[in-house]
Amino acid sequence: TNLMQSIGIALTNRSLLPYGNDRVAAMGIVMKVNLIAVLILVGFAFGAQPLIGYNYGAKNHARLKEILRFCYEFECGAAAVLAGALSLAAPAMIGLFMQDASIIEIGVPMLRMQQMGMVFTAVVLVTTCTFQSAGKAVGAFLLSVSRQGVVFAAVLFIASKTFAYSGVLMAQAVSDLLTAILAVILLHILIRKPVSSSLQKG
Repeated sequence: TNLMQSIGIALTNRSLLPYGNDRVAAMGIVMKVNLIAVLILVGFAFGAQPLIGYNYGAKNHARLKEILRFCYEFECGAAAVLAGALSLAAPAMIGLFMQDASIIEIGVPMLRMQQMGMVFTAVVLVTTCTFQSAGKAVGAFLLSVSRQGVVFAAVLFIASKTFAYSGVLMAQAVSDLLTAILAVILLHILIRKPVSSSLQKG
């Protein structure tokens, strides 16, 4: 995950270079601000791992479904609140890092565009932690290399060629959406389907 995050930052900066160093600098600040929300969500997602792992291992599938439902609802709700707060406070948050009117003006739409994918990020985080807790290494690996790795690189390439500067800004949110769709599909195959079958047999 850390490797993909580094690659994602490098690809984003390289895509922004043709539009000026100010935009690269603004994106650096935006990513730091965005990380505040992401790390809070990571903390909540990882906090559920012991419960998920215990109930999955104990084959208490009814309880597992309740926990997962709560996790997704809570995490997505928290993501929406954080995204809304950061979007509203975008000028002030960017101003904490650099008191430059032009950087703030450039950074505000960047930060707000990043927040558009925050709820999808929450879905990916909970699903990744679920796979880790249940020992589903393949699922966890696929999601880890997708959001800021393979999927992001493909989206960034297509979006930047199609929509130029706006495409670079929207790439992360689109990547979050596509990775969330992948997460839902993998969750159904690796967790929900086996759990549902077990409950029916029980």
